[in-house]
Amino acid sequence: MSNESITLEVRTESSTLKITSVEFRDGVTVITAQGDVGQYGAAYTSYQLNYDSTGDGGTVSGQGRGIVDKDTFFAGTFSGIWKRDGANIIMRNLVNISDGTTNLDYIVVDSAQRKLTLDVYVID
Repeated sequence: MSNESITLEVRTESSTLKITSVEFRDGVTVITAQGDVGQYGAAYTSYQLNYDSTGDGGTVSGQGRGIVDKDTFFAGTFSGIWKRDGANIIMRNLVNISDGTTNLDYIVVDSAQRKLTLDVYVID
């Protein structure tokens, strides 16, 4: 096994979003959040976390929208994985953006502070 690593280019600066709702369903939790996300403007996103058999992780999917101004709008769909880290949730998502780009989002949900941090990296 090699010790190779990859370095990803940052797409936009790290952002903090406010969690606006959390909905618990059988085997699923839905988290919605909003905040300013650099080049994507005012962002609104929804994460659907599906639990695996352990209940401490699983898959995640969802959508987001970004509004920069009256003429500039972004839409994104994503899927990935999540895991629990104490009271926090860590998500790693591949995101297809309406402008043809692809991002890797690294998200840390801070449940106690009702916020999440979003780091966006260039894939394509």
